[in-house]
Formats: sequence, C-alpha cells, structure tokens
Amino acid sequence: MPVQQNPDRPAASTPGGLADRVYIQVKARILLGQARPGDVIAAHALAKDLSVSRTPVHDALKRLVAEGFLVTLPRVGYTVTSINLDEMRDLFQVRTRLEALSAELAALAWTDQHADEFAEADRVAQRRHRELQATGTSFELAQFLHDEHKRFHRMIALVGGNRRLEQLIAELQDETQRFWSLLPAEHLVSTVFLGDDAHRGILDAIATGDPAAARKAVVAHLQDGVRMMVEAVVPEQPPADDLGA
Repeated sequence: MPVQQNPDRPAASTPGGLADRVYIQVKARILLGQARPGDVIAAHALAKDLSVSRTPVHDALKRLVAEGFLVTLPRVGYTVTSINLDEMRDLFQVRTRLEALSAELAALAWTDQHADEFAEADRVAQRRHRELQATGTSFELAQFLHDEHKRFHRMIALVGGNRRLEQLIAELQDETQRFWSLLPAEHLVSTVFLGDDAHRGILDAIATGDPAAARKAVVAHLQDGVRMMVEAVVPEQPPADDLGA
C-alpha cells in the first residue's frame, strides 16, 4: 500500500494514503477483538505505534466515529463503541432480511457457472486456510476467516445481480463481526467457506432454484449464529428468536 512521503499532510481524501492505512489497521483491531468495547484509543500512542503523525490518525479515527465503531468522550478521546442488546437486535433484524432477499434472488438466477465459481473459490480458500493454520499468526487466521465469511455472502448477493444489496450486506457483516470477536475461542468457527456445513446447506438450497428453501436456509444460519452469540455475551437475555432474527 503506497505511503505519502510527508507524514504531516492530511491523507483522508487520498485512497491508499496514511489516513486510510490507519483506518484499516484500527478497524481490523476492533473487528478481530484486539480492541474491545470500552477500550480507549489514544491518538498520540497510535501515531507513535504506526510511525505517522497525529493528523492522519485523527482523520482515520473520526471516520470510524462516523461509522459507529468509535465514540468520542470529553477529556478521554476515542473509545471503542460499547455493545448492547438493542444494537444487536436491530443489526440482526436488518441483516437477516437482506440476506434472505439475497438468497431468494440467487436461487432465481443460479446456473452451473455459479456452481463452478463457488467450487473454485472454495478450493482457493481451503488451500489458504491450511497454509495459515500451519504458518500464520492467530490474527492473520482470524482476519482470513472473517474475510472469507464475508466473501461467501457477497458472492451470493452478486449471483442475484443486485450490487447495492451486496454492498449493504458487506457493511453489515463488518458490524456483526464486532460481536463475534467477543466470543471465547472455542465458540469461533474454524471452518471456512464451503467447509462450513451451514454455508454448504445454504448453497445447496440456492442450487435447487427454490427461493423459499434458500430463504429458510439463510434465516436458520443467522438465527443459530445470533443465538450462540447472545448466550455467550449476554446469557441473561432472551434467545435469538426474541431478537427479530
């Protein structure tokens, strides 16, 4: 990723600039649980850690505030946004409905070419997964699993031909990843792409060409996920069915 020669020059509007680099790294720390809800993000310490000036750091952190990943507190600075049940419910209500629509559209558009594309994507994912399990760091592996999970659902949206839907689903997946990162390690899925039985079931349902079957498979997948999440993070709260998932 190219880096500007002058670290004091604001880079928020320059794709691939310093502010973008800071934004990507801080967002990854939040999504993968290295920075947890309530943690303070000190701009001066972050600038020193990443060897950049405070200007691109503040530009990046303000962007994360606008996206809801951080909040600003007087005399404190930036903190990672806290998680509550209402936020979880609202997020999964929206994501479930969008993912269900995505699966329905994919079932109507499914072809043998799409099956070949998913099979090839799975071969690549499984090979990379084995490499990271052997030589990668835990952070690299977690980042890979998140990216591949997002890619699976985005590919389904692209089959249906609605690119706006694909973009919305990708954004919501980043937000839901904040919840997944709070689960104990034993709760995290170690399989990837079609190695995940739920993903395989969704794709099999889509391949039947039956929108209702595709919808049912996606909704069941998300309900199972949010139920496990609620039980692990806020066990005193109602089950997933009461979250509108």
